[in-house]
Amino acid sequence: MNRVVIVSAGVGAGHDGAARELARRLTERGHTVDIHDYLDMLPGSLGRRLGAAYLRQLLSVPRSWDVLLGLLQRSRLFARLICLLFAVTSRPLRRVVAGADLVVSTHPLPSQTLSGMRRKGRVTVPVVTYLTDLSVHRLWVARHVDLHIALHEVAAEQARRLGAKRVIVTGPAVGPAFRPAADDAERQAAREKFGLPSEGRLALVAAGSWGVGDIADTAREIAETGMATPVVLCGQNETLRRDLAHGIALGWIDDMPTLMRACDIVVQNAGGLSSLEALATGLPVITYRCLAGHGRTNAAALDEAGLVPWIRDERDLAEALTARPTKAKLSATCPAATLDAELPQREPARRSRRRMALTAAATVVVLWLATVAISLGVAGGSIGPASRRGGAVYILVAVDSTRPMSPRTIKKLAAAHGAAAVSTTVLHAQPETVRALAKADITIVNAADGTLYEPGVFTGRAAIGQVAAGVAAVTGRSPRLMVSSGKLDPVDLGIVALHREHIIVPAATVHCGAAMRRGMRGVILVESTPDCDLDATLDALAAVAHRHAVREASIEELSA
Repeated sequence: MNRVVIVSAGVGAGHDGAARELARRLTERGHTVDIHDYLDMLPGSLGRRLGAAYLRQLLSVPRSWDVLLGLLQRSRLFARLICLLFAVTSRPLRRVVAGADLVVSTHPLPSQTLSGMRRKGRVTVPVVTYLTDLSVHRLWVARHVDLHIALHEVAAEQARRLGAKRVIVTGPAVGPAFRPAADDAERQAAREKFGLPSEGRLALVAAGSWGVGDIADTAREIAETGMATPVVLCGQNETLRRDLAHGIALGWIDDMPTLMRACDIVVQNAGGLSSLEALATGLPVITYRCLAGHGRTNAAALDEAGLVPWIRDERDLAEALTARPTKAKLSATCPAATLDAELPQREPARRSRRRMALTAAATVVVLWLATVAISLGVAGGSIGPASRRGGAVYILVAVDSTRPMSPRTIKKLAAAHGAAAVSTTVLHAQPETVRALAKADITIVNAADGTLYEPGVFTGRAAIGQVAAGVAAVTGRSPRLMVSSGKLDPVDLGIVALHREHIIVPAATVHCGAAMRRGMRGVILVESTPDCDLDATLDALAAVAHRHAVREASIEELSA
C-alpha cells in the first residue's frame, strides 16, 4: 500500500473538489491518501486572511486580476518574488509530506514550494501538479515538479511553452455522480426536489462557491431573452440570494449532480470545476460575463478547445441558450491511473524487502562512517592541504558567470597572489575571463558546479571532471586544487584523486562588499556578484592582512 499526500488550497471550491475526487479514486485503487490545505501552513491566520482578501478583491476591484495575471505572465521576476514570499511554508509542508510515496498538488502555490524543496533534496519522492484549469499561467508550471497533468491539449501546450518538461493529458477529476439523466422521469424528479418549474427551459447560472461576478445582470439578461428561466447558484453570497430580482435564487447546494440533471444548460463565468461537471452531465455550457483574470483566460482556453463557447455580446445570448451539448470530447484517461504510474513499485515478498532494507542500511552506515572520516580528515588537513591553518591568508575569488572580470581587477588579484574559483557555468559563459586569469598567472581552482561541493548521489560529481577538462582546454593547464565544504565521501575523493587535484576547505567565506573581520587566516573565499565592487573588497582584505601582519600568500603553496 502506497501513501499519497495531496496538497490543495481553500481558495474557491475547484482546487479542493479536484483534490477530493483524486483522493477518492486513489483510495479505490488501494492507496492511503491524505489531503492538506496549503493555506493552513502559512504563519498564524495569514492563510485565512489571504483567502478573505482574494474574495474582497474579486468583489471590489475584479479587473485588478487582469493586471495581476498579465504581470505574472510577462515577468519571471514577479513570479519568483511571489514564490519567495510563500517559501515560509517549506518547513510545515516538509512535515506534511514526510513518509509519502507520491505528492500531488492541485494549486500553483504549493507546486512552486514543492518544486524548490525537490530541487534542494528535501522532497525525494515524485511530485505531480494537477492543473485544475484549462488555462495555465506562469505559477502553475514549476521547474522541478516531475509531472504536470493537463485537462486538454490546449492546457498542455500552454504548460510546455512555460517550461513544463513532462505533461500528460487526462480526463477531469469529476465524480461519477455527474452523469446525464437516465430519462425524463429522473429529470422531473430532480426538478421537484429543488422546487423548480416542471415545464420550460432552465439555465443554471454558476458563479463558484462564492457567487461572485456580474450575476444579477446575467440573470436579468437571460430572463429578458425569454429563452430560459435563470436558476442562480448564489453559493455563500447571501446578499446576492436576498437581492436577486430575476430568476430563481438558490443558496449552497450539497447535491449538485441532481441539480444539474434538472437543468438544460449551464451559464458560467470562471471556467472552473462547474464547467467540467456540467460537461460530464451532458449539458451544453456557455461562458458569459466572465470574471476578470483567470475567468477570461479560462474562457479563451475552453473556447479554443471547442468545449465551451465564450459569448461576448448580449445580442448572441438568446441563440446560445438553445445550444446543444458540445461534440468535443475530453480525454477518457483516468488521472488516478496516471498517478499510479508515478508511484514506486512495491516488492511483493516480505523477506526480499527485509533483506534489501538490511543491505541498504548496512551500506548507508559504512558509507556514512567513511564519509565522516574523510570529511574530518579533509577539514583537519590530514587529507589534502591544511587550508584552515597557518599564518598566511590565501585569497580565492569565486568568478561571477554573469559578467567578465575587468583587466584592472585581474591585475589587482594577481598582485594579491589571489586565485580564482571556476565553475562549469563560468567555463561556458566566460571562457575569455578564464583565459585572461591564466594569462596573468592567477591560479585556477576547480569549483565543480559552482557551490562549495558537498556529497550527493549524483549532484556535482560530473562537474568535477567537466571543470578539470574545461580549464585544461581553455588555459592549457589542468587545475591542481578543488574547493570544497569539507564534506566528502569515498567516491568524491576518488574522482578528485583521478584528476590529481588537492582539496582545499575555506576558513571563511565573505560576500563581496561585506565588512572584513579581524583575524582572517587560511583560505578566504570571496563570493562575487554582478553589482559588487570586487576591487574594493580585495583592497579591504589586503588592509586587514597588513594591519595584523598576516602574509598574503599564493594558494599554489597548498598544492605542493
